Amino acid sequence: MSVFRRILQTSIFRLSLVYAVLFSLIAAAALLSVYKVAENQIKDQIDTRLTLETNLLLENYKKRAVKGLLEDINIYNKKEGRPFYIYALIHQSKLDLSRFIPTDKNTITRKNKTFASIPLGNIVEYVPDRDANEMVRMMLTKLPRGYQLLVGAELKEMQSLLNQLFKATLIAISVIFALSTLIGSFMAYKMLNRINNVTQTADNIIEGDLSHRIPVVSDRNNEFDRLGRSLNRMLGRNEELMDSMREVTNNLAHDLRNPLNRIRHRIESAKLEEVTELGFEQFSDDTIHDIDGVIATFNALLSIAQIESGEPRKDWVGFELNTLLDDLAETYEAVAEEKKLIWEYQVTDRLLMSGNQHLIAQLFTNLLDNAFKYSTQGGKIIVKAMKINDSNHSPQIAVTISDNGPGIPLEEHEKVFKRFHRLDSARSTEGNGLGLSLVKAVANLHQAKIHFSDNQPGLCVEVRFSKQKA
Repeated sequence: MSVFRRILQTSIFRLSLVYAVLFSLIAAAALLSVYKVAENQIKDQIDTRLTLETNLLLENYKKRAVKGLLEDINIYNKKEGRPFYIYALIHQSKLDLSRFIPTDKNTITRKNKTFASIPLGNIVEYVPDRDANEMVRMMLTKLPRGYQLLVGAELKEMQSLLNQLFKATLIAISVIFALSTLIGSFMAYKMLNRINNVTQTADNIIEGDLSHRIPVVSDRNNEFDRLGRSLNRMLGRNEELMDSMREVTNNLAHDLRNPLNRIRHRIESAKLEEVTELGFEQFSDDTIHDIDGVIATFNALLSIAQIESGEPRKDWVGFELNTLLDDLAETYEAVAEEKKLIWEYQVTDRLLMSGNQHLIAQLFTNLLDNAFKYSTQGGKIIVKAMKINDSNHSPQIAVTISDNGPGIPLEEHEKVFKRFHRLDSARSTEGNGLGLSLVKAVANLHQAKIHFSDNQPGLCVEVRFSKQKA
């Protein structure tokens, strides 16, 4: 299909064509109205000239009667070097000039005076070098005792001027229509290029290359560029999700392979060797432990997926965060005493917020579990919660959990939220690498921000809830 044919099939070209026709019709109506106004103005000027000529003759008629009027008419008809005029004084008994006056919209009658446009041959028998069909504008004045005074003026110049104006009108309308069509074609061509870019990008993505993006001009901000940026953000997000899904799939296969291999090895060993009662009990405990780990992994993945879908929002209620933290503090204080860790808990404000209370408890449980897991004997765990104001003086709730463990390197601060991602120092400990992913999902659901900082030594985690229910 040729580019021209594709342009003709675009909606913008058809719309431009409709606008071109409408604009041309409006321009034609405007120019034709100008033409009619000009025509009427020229006729009015000729009628004014005819009236002046007639009034001059009538002044002499008042002084010298019919004889003087005839003398003036003969003099005027013999004058040369002036626009073509016709003067005549005819008695009605010889020739009734009113019979030659048409009854149309161009005929004007005022008392005993009539203006009309008629062929030259209708009022005179012969005029040298003049066409009998040439139109003239005439003024007929009825005088006493049956006399008729006729004064006529040629319309050749007026007609020539009007013809030129009419041609100019047609040319202007044609140029307007042609330019409108060309502009519409150019707009359609530009739009077709933009749409082709989107189509090409979509085709590349359909074929499996998710890295393609819609070209956007950085120094413009029209609707196509805004749409392109939005679509590019969507494509970028889709690529991230696909990469994350691929990574999750690979990590899940890797993490499940070890416990499943261990279970298979135990079963094979049990088939080949005689298992004692004590051995069977150990076999059962180890197998259940591995299966529980697999189930925990799937439960964590399902929880994260459910949280990211936004479904838990329907269970949101208003609650006191300080009461929830008090309950957790009571539990973990006993754990700290058992592990010989220093426990410090500080909450001085009444912290009201809205959210899913169960998920918020799970968020802080995971963070506290990590703090206890990586803290050594004699270490210190501090939990603080308070009201603060951000730079815009908006009320917020900040909860910090700090420990004296190995911490998280700065370059790993964002990576630890990825599913199954584990630090090298944590690979020897139990876990599936989904705890912080779940924490991040719960925080995003509640529009909270998580910030890591160095506790020197150890890690300080701050969770800041930006929407507080008063």
